[in-house]
Amino acid sequence: MAFRRGFKSQCERRSVEFRRNLGLQPADPLSADKLAEHLGVTVWSVSDVAGLAPEDQQVLSDHGDNSWAAMTMRIATDDLVIYKPVQSPGRRNNVIMHELAHIVLGHELAEACMLEDGSLVPGNFSQEQEDEADWLAGTLLLPRPALLAIRARQLSDTDACSAYLVSRDMLNWRIRMTGVDYQLSRRHA
Repeated sequence: MAFRRGFKSQCERRSVEFRRNLGLQPADPLSADKLAEHLGVTVWSVSDVAGLAPEDQQVLSDHGDNSWAAMTMRIATDDLVIYKPVQSPGRRNNVIMHELAHIVLGHELAEACMLEDGSLVPGNFSQEQEDEADWLAGTLLLPRPALLAIRARQLSDTDACSAYLVSRDMLNWRIRMTGVDYQLSRRHA
């Protein structure tokens, strides 16, 4: 993942700025639902979509289909995030935050086609935009101040995941990508 110069720092600043705007401290948890509300983005589960035929709802909620977890739709000037309702609370928070990151970054919305088996296939996929959204979402969920606070408070991974509504994979990825553990070990050496 090679990002444009300053992108990672910009994500950290945005994370702190959003928290400040919401009356939170830099290390406080930030839920995707709270950020969506702040941004004026509507968030629905597939089961919230009115008029969706039961068989379509079943296909879009399929546990075995990994072709999608959430998507953003733009209706006139409003954004709507729809997520698959089968995820854990941490995974749900992450996939919604990923979609919000696309919106915050002003990314072009992907076009999707549904195949006969119900799989969603993007028509204009951009790996660069996906990588940027992944990075910003991770930073919004677990900015450096939060990671440092988790370590300072000696929270177990389970407690940290519960407090910040993230998966263990997300927590481990952010700790590894930021080098927080290495930074702290150098301080104590």
